[in-house]
Amino acid sequence: MDSWTEWVGRTVGRLWEPPFKAVAAQRQARSLHAEGICLRAEVLPQLDEPGFQDVAARLAGPALVRLSTATWRGGKEWPDILGAAVRLLREPRITEEAHPGDQDLLFSTMRHMWTLLPAMFTTQVHDWLENDYFGIAPFEVDGGARLMLRLTTPRRSAPARGTRVERLRHALTAGTALLTLEARSLEAGRPPTWTPLADLFLREEVTLDPERLRFNPFLTGLGIRPTGFLHAMRPGAYRGSQEGRTEH
Repeated sequence: MDSWTEWVGRTVGRLWEPPFKAVAAQRQARSLHAEGICLRAEVLPQLDEPGFQDVAARLAGPALVRLSTATWRGGKEWPDILGAAVRLLREPRITEEAHPGDQDLLFSTMRHMWTLLPAMFTTQVHDWLENDYFGIAPFEVDGGARLMLRLTTPRRSAPARGTRVERLRHALTAGTALLTLEARSLEAGRPPTWTPLADLFLREEVTLDPERLRFNPFLTGLGIRPTGFLHAMRPGAYRGSQEGRTEH
């Protein structure tokens, strides 16, 4: 049964649906994260951390990762929030459409909703691999443990010059394009420290139709479910954005 905070979140999300729809129709693209680059990835779990082996093991396999900007298009590297959307795949074939059993996890360089403005100026917009990405709100694993998720990057994996796309492609060629998925337990008595769950090795760029590719934070094939007010807001906003694109 959903909590009262999730009920409030869904209500607020429905209020946001019309403006997100209008923005998407005007931009002829997503309201947010309209421009990005898609990558084939391989996920290797880290199974040596007590209490996290179960969730780490289910992450193993192929993945689709989309790195994106939130606001600007046309390659502009102005102050912004960067995003990382991860689709954990149950089969190696990568398409725009999700398959049964897939899991979507969405992250951004914003730690919390109330840090949106400062995050626009602390995000390293010139390099996707110079930032950490946060799940913003809690997740629940199979109706049990509650945790926070984030993606960390190795830093300094690309040359100091070039656009963020050029730097990412350099890291892909060098084999240094890496994201690490980490978890922090919210259970009483557990230390509030970040624990590595899996490494996501970014292997190559893939070309997909951005109009058909739609990540869904409530695609939970691996049993990792977003919870709380902020996550509950998302369906309404996403629905408005998708309807605006479809009508165009």
